[in-house]
Amino acid sequence: METLRKGVRRVVLFQASLTLLVAAVFGYTRDRADFFSALYGGATAMLLSAWLGFGVWRSRGLGSLYANAITRYGIAVLCLGLGLGILKLAPLPLIAAFAVAQFGFLANVRSATDARREPD
Repeated sequence: METLRKGVRRVVLFQASLTLLVAAVFGYTRDRADFFSALYGGATAMLLSAWLGFGVWRSRGLGSLYANAITRYGIAVLCLGLGLGILKLAPLPLIAAFAVAQFGFLANVRSATDARREPD
């Protein structure tokens, strides 16, 4: 249980650092609106990672894990649609930060999995 919490915390903090890096690049090279768009995209990815950790923590079986995955896709579409459609955020920084943070999730989880494997 505590290992899961630490893992989720590590992944979300790594995503936060990547998000801040991408937002800083967009803020420096473009303007403040792009900075906030990138923050929104990265925050969406962090929310999804935290939701995944919470869903795994409270899962009761395979069905609840599938329901969690479907819910995560729904939240992703809702948040990205809200940011692009209603809030009128800039699409390039929002999607770029979202993608970088998601790749950060994959890289961080993969490196943690590789580190736990015992050598043959």
